[in-house]
Amino acid sequence: MNLYFPPFMYSFFLFSGTLISISSSSLFGMWMGLEINLMSFIPMIINLESNKKSGEAAIKYFLIQAMASTVVIFSSLMFFLFSGYSFSFTPNIIITLALCMKLGMAPFHFWFPDVIEGLNWINSLILLTWQKISPLVILSLFFYPYTLIAMALISAIMGAISGINQTSMRKILAFSSISHLGWMTSIMYFNSGLWLNYFIIYSFTSFILCFSFWMLNLNYFSQLTLSQNMNEKFMIFINLLSLGGLPPLLGFLPKWIAMMVISNNFPVLIILIMSSLITLYFYTRICFSTFTLYMQSMTWYQKSKTSKNFFMMSILTFFSLIGIVPLSLINI
Repeated sequence: MNLYFPPFMYSFFLFSGTLISISSSSLFGMWMGLEINLMSFIPMIINLESNKKSGEAAIKYFLIQAMASTVVIFSSLMFFLFSGYSFSFTPNIIITLALCMKLGMAPFHFWFPDVIEGLNWINSLILLTWQKISPLVILSLFFYPYTLIAMALISAIMGAISGINQTSMRKILAFSSISHLGWMTSIMYFNSGLWLNYFIIYSFTSFILCFSFWMLNLNYFSQLTLSQNMNEKFMIFINLLSLGGLPPLLGFLPKWIAMMVISNNFPVLIILIMSSLITLYFYTRICFSTFTLYMQSMTWYQKSKTSKNFFMMSILTFFSLIGIVPLSLINI
């Protein structure tokens, strides 16, 4: 990366900002951690060796996050001014909306797919997983219940529907992330502790997919269609279905936990399950097309030089296949 400092410097401050946010006892300390995290991630996005979209992605990400951080610090002032009044719930509503904007939840999700489209796979993984830790922890402490559950259901539906016509793998992961945020925040509404289990397993399945796409140098499903290696296609197929939550794969476990938590509220559970079925529908449709469609003219296509990493991808796919068994025993 063409940066003024080595990448590990930015990674250190990225890690430190998240730790400051989740360990702080005041809203000001949490806000400061969010800002450190933001300012360390922006230089990681601006990589002059990548595509031209990285600069645009950095500007969009900075503007949205700065706007949401401003609202967070404003709501902390309102907590101080209006504590004890009958309308003291107002700061909770404002900070819930601001943190949902930072997470990219619907209806504030429009920036998220555009930003992730301009990132490489390593930065995409960071944005999908690590960058969500601080806002989710703060949200679990200050959320306003009715606002949170409304945005959770909207995110689950919008994430599922918006991903139907996508062929870019980054955008598919972005809309999948929006849908999973709906599941996570629904668990947060009913039981504020178990969302962390969901997030950990979601992060692991996202890591498997981002690692596979990086190793195979895949950005669009048309590239996967052109691949002659059926083993690669099968592994991508399994890991996508795991991310979608198909039983008995690993990704079904967090949704199983969520269904146990939300079992008392039937309408919410039905909406979440329907959104998951829509997600599985277009995953299955796209993946079957990669198995059945194959173009013979391969003159412009360069085979990926990642056959050495096939063993590592096989191990990760093996975890997706049988990982639900030991983890479900632990949860029991």
